[in-house]
Amino acid sequence: MQLQQLNHACGLVLFEAMSGLKVNFHKSSLVGVNINASWLSEAASVLGCKVGKVSFLYLGLPIGGDPRRLLIWEPVVNRIKSRLSSWHSQFLSFGGRLTLLKSVLIALPVYALSFFKALSGIISSIESLLNKFWGEYEGLGVRRLREFNVALLGKWCWRLLVESEGLWRKVLVARYGVDGGGLEDGGRSCSSWWREIVRIRDGIGEGGERWFVSCVSRRVGDGSNTDFWRDSWYGIVPLCLRFRRLYDLAVNNQSR
Repeated sequence: MQLQQLNHACGLVLFEAMSGLKVNFHKSSLVGVNINASWLSEAASVLGCKVGKVSFLYLGLPIGGDPRRLLIWEPVVNRIKSRLSSWHSQFLSFGGRLTLLKSVLIALPVYALSFFKALSGIISSIESLLNKFWGEYEGLGVRRLREFNVALLGKWCWRLLVESEGLWRKVLVARYGVDGGGLEDGGRSCSSWWREIVRIRDGIGEGGERWFVSCVSRRVGDGSNTDFWRDSWYGIVPLCLRFRRLYDLAVNNQSR
């Protein structure tokens, strides 16, 4: 056990040497998932850090919590309230308030909105806070949070297409598998984050039916990433579904 802990310590030292970054163990926490508590405590003692627990905050984002619970979103709402409490909007000009609204207040929840589908109640709470600071802001170039949330999640669908060698995508491939060139939905065992990404990719839910697919076009190139039967060439129905009989009779229906 002691040897394993030393190996972890050596791994972090190697990370420091290769990246040029230094790990501050006094500010770090060791969090275990399905790990014996005594082992975790001993490892934290060897590394000189604290023992943490799930869920915890990382860059202001709750890790390991359920985004469908209001409690997870409290830090985001509290940050906006805290920032608003330090401002006195009655002493700010029209332009000053609009600048703060667009560059600061709308930016505060962006990191969380890019990972999680916000609850309707949370969106309403944040917009209520913004309305108290500004009033009605339609037509002033201020993003609407509900649509902004869907667009940020949709960006992950785009990254799935263009970052085929990304480590994060390889993790998803290992976790959920690939079918017909696309990642499997994972069924009921998938994470809430992946479930929302799949809903956008497959045109289910908010944003309009298949809005993401309708905004993306494919360049064939050398054809290595093009699936003749399963890609949508005309409309939204792939050839394998449009011509089922022909697809079944094809000698090589896995052709690219």
